[in-house]
Amino acid sequence: MGEIKLTHAKVCELIIDFLVHKPNGNWHPETVEKRTAHEHGVDIKMAGGKMNGERFFIECKGKSYAQSADSINKEGWLNALGQIVTRMDSKRIISSGKRKGEPNRAYKYGLGLYWVSANVALRRIPKEIAKTLNLYIFSVYEDGFVKQWTPVDFGKTYSEEEFKRPEES
Repeated sequence: MGEIKLTHAKVCELIIDFLVHKPNGNWHPETVEKRTAHEHGVDIKMAGGKMNGERFFIECKGKSYAQSADSINKEGWLNALGQIVTRMDSKRIISSGKRKGEPNRAYKYGLGLYWVSANVALRRIPKEIAKTLNLYIFSVYEDGFVKQWTPVDFGKTYSEEEFKRPEES
């Protein structure tokens, strides 16, 4: 597959497709709520997951093609992080039982980013913060390949090769 234009809408579409078709992902296409870049609220809401009661809230940013794109693509994740944090439900703490006071892991938060921005975010967001927020990153490469990064992947530097589609043998 050749390069595609990674607009906000395209990044959202690719991430939804990735989650719906993820082996053992169990994310339900009929539960998807998607907003455009100019609508209020999180870009993608989905339900499903391993226990079928999980919720994913994902804020997406497309690739910038402006003259100042290098800077925008490296720092655009900051805007997405701010948006997702301000949209987190503050009542997502377990209120009873043996896990009282712990974060409810049924609520997952994600950033859908062009791979350059994802690489900077993965390096700069500490692993402990990602674990606490239950934060994931979906990196999107120029050919449309999506890779999911979990909280344990944060706080590290990755090479471009790690964002690309694996070579098929």
